[in-house]
Amino acid sequence: MGQAPRLRWAIDTAATPGRWGDLWGDTHFAESLARALRRLGQQVTIDRRDTRERASRAEDDVVLALRGLEIGPPQPGAINLLWVISHPDDVTADEAGRYDAVFAAGPRWARQRADEWGIAITPLLQCTDVELCHPGRAEDATPGTAGRVLFIGNARRGAHRPLVEAAADVAEVAIIGTGWENTPQAGRLVAKSVPNADVGAHYAAARIVLNDHWEDMRRAGFVSNRLFDAVACGARVLSDEIDGLTELFGASVVACNAAGEVGALLGADPDELWPDRTQRLATAERIRVEHSFDRRAASLLEHAVALREGRARASGRLSTPGARRWWQVGRRRG
Repeated sequence: MGQAPRLRWAIDTAATPGRWGDLWGDTHFAESLARALRRLGQQVTIDRRDTRERASRAEDDVVLALRGLEIGPPQPGAINLLWVISHPDDVTADEAGRYDAVFAAGPRWARQRADEWGIAITPLLQCTDVELCHPGRAEDATPGTAGRVLFIGNARRGAHRPLVEAAADVAEVAIIGTGWENTPQAGRLVAKSVPNADVGAHYAAARIVLNDHWEDMRRAGFVSNRLFDAVACGARVLSDEIDGLTELFGASVVACNAAGEVGALLGADPDELWPDRTQRLATAERIRVEHSFDRRAASLLEHAVALREGRARASGRLSTPGARRWWQVGRRRG
């Protein structure tokens, strides 16, 4: 494959500094993406809220903002990319218009906002870390969750998680997450947190993995990364309904439209509702091939290089406008 140019990247996250920020999903997402970019020869720094103003940011070639709860301003002189991975209702046309390219983990939202705002928005789904999420991780699982219905996620302050609560009423559910101590599910709490490196082991060994979405993400079609991770581990998954489930995950994910359906689904023989292990492993492999951080990193790098070449050409610094780009060379050789 052709050699990609080595660029300096900053991945900007909404995570707070310190131990609490270490537990954020945005932090884990950024770390997996950074490893994938480094495998492509890129130099990557991850910034949280307290480091995005560092002086060396002025030397970065590409600033990729992972849009979560909030985001910092674009960096003058850099190629600025925006990837909306959560909280889509908070993103405005003015914000999106300040970036050189915008990506969104919700295809429907991307189409609607692109039409409404007149801004090109490229669908770019969430994904999984294939080093951490694969069926073989079941061997690393701990007895506390293996063979049980499992949910990994925090209790929502001021909001219910109906699917989890309904499941806990009818099945032996193991919960890992914060905020459950003062809820009716407190007795099902196995741990307040688990190292991100161990999440795949829990998913691979679970009997069934539970998944739900924030309402704004479900409505906008932002498929959660939990689904990619769990299915990549070969798990059976019970999820709330969201666009694209069957197209993405086949029968490895069973959807329920209401909490009232959860009891019947969990009370049935899993082998009657989900594919057998051979089929689930085939789906897991497809997800790992098509929806990995390596795939997403390659797509982002391709866009960044094209934008830099276009900027250089416009300024007259690129003398060979017909030159083949590195990814085109690689495709021809492959």
